Amino acid sequence: MLKRLSVKYSTALLFLLILLVPQSCTFQGRGYFAGPDDMGGLLLDIKNRGKLIALTDNNPFNYFTDRGEESGYQYEMLKSFAAYLGVELELIVEPDPHKALLYLKQREVDLIAMELPVTADSRSNAVFTEPLFTSRQVLVQRKPDNWRRMTTMHRVETGLIRDIAGLSGKTIVLPAGKNKQFYLSDIQHATGYKADITGIEKATTTDLIEAVALKEVDYTIAFEHTAMAMARIYHDLDVSTPVSPELGMSWAVRKGAVNLLVTINQWIEERSDSREFAYIYSKYYQNARQARLALGHSVTKQSISEYDDYLRETSRIINWDWRLVAALIYRESKFQMDAVSHRGAFGLMQLMPHTAKRFGADQNSTAAEQITAGLKLIKYLDNAFRERVPDPEERKKFILAAYNIGIAHIYDAQNLAEKHGKNPAVWYNNVEYFLLAKSQPEYYNDPVVKYGKVKGVETQRFVREVLEKFDQYKMLAVR
Repeated sequence: MLKRLSVKYSTALLFLLILLVPQSCTFQGRGYFAGPDDMGGLLLDIKNRGKLIALTDNNPFNYFTDRGEESGYQYEMLKSFAAYLGVELELIVEPDPHKALLYLKQREVDLIAMELPVTADSRSNAVFTEPLFTSRQVLVQRKPDNWRRMTTMHRVETGLIRDIAGLSGKTIVLPAGKNKQFYLSDIQHATGYKADITGIEKATTTDLIEAVALKEVDYTIAFEHTAMAMARIYHDLDVSTPVSPELGMSWAVRKGAVNLLVTINQWIEERSDSREFAYIYSKYYQNARQARLALGHSVTKQSISEYDDYLRETSRIINWDWRLVAALIYRESKFQMDAVSHRGAFGLMQLMPHTAKRFGADQNSTAAEQITAGLKLIKYLDNAFRERVPDPEERKKFILAAYNIGIAHIYDAQNLAEKHGKNPAVWYNNVEYFLLAKSQPEYYNDPVVKYGKVKGVETQRFVREVLEKFDQYKMLAVR
């Protein structure tokens, strides 16, 4: 984030300083060039044209198409930022970092979203945003051929390089023209320049990781997030030896585009801990299915539980995605029919006996009857919150919370939110906050609170965990 220093000047002194400032200057620390864009020109141009023009490379995790649909980490992040600006996205794919920087310098693109090498050339022609996330570079190598039959992990480890000095006499294969992207000087010094570093024309990092897996080359280097994603489908790969410090994965804008830079950094700061950012990262770098799609491998959708077909059919009653109901069941019972909580809640939906009876089920009910009773409870809660929380997607959070702790405590939290100037129809950081506050006397003794003290931490966790599991299930199973 840009750090700004506010200094109070008298009007006369400020006017004098403005007169003395040259037409172009350098901001110390980040090296911003105060050119024409300082007046907001580029950001205004983007909004006037209604389009953000961005460049990424041909790393398949950044951008790829699946059955005609565009996908990829950088693609989704850029789409999100374009939506934040209220414009469309135009994407240009260029694998060569030098050409990418040239496009930026010549104003053919607004920003670069790829793993740019940190070189004097890139620093002189671009300014980097705050990182979207951090990663480090790792050595990609194969585990010993018979590693699955080894009796201990210690034996597996003895066949792997864990100190970069061990690369002395070895050949490291990298994409040609991208050597400067990697921290090779440390390897050369550690090995006394005895490591052979070779480049292959038109090869991508993912091509070379696959080549290691297929025994075509022995070693390459990649950023850890990409290497780990590929190790989820190539189980013979080892990607645990770091060869660089943690590095920020940032976008780049041209020098002088200060308003665009500030806006990107503000967007990153607002969302860095958000579910959206975490979901997109997890989707592309922590999911084997998505890795297979990115690499063009065939993929089959998996089932979630033995109740999938019934959930697909019956979830329409409440107009919910069946995978959200499955996520709720997983969180409640892990799909165990005989699950019983210490409070007496039972079965797949973990209904209390009196609640189950109200909606037509008991401990002797079939799985279908239990699920139907749970759906009827959800339908009841949906109707109860309909006027209080008009937005149907937001309402689902309230329903999940009430399913866990009861509707009365959620009503109390809504009343507190309204009294204290928060939004009673928004869950995160609004009603959720006051549900947690109901454990404190100054809040549970408030006249607007009708149902007394409660600890809301478990409910907060419940809502978040169900929605996170739902995100995972959306990647796993067809709708």
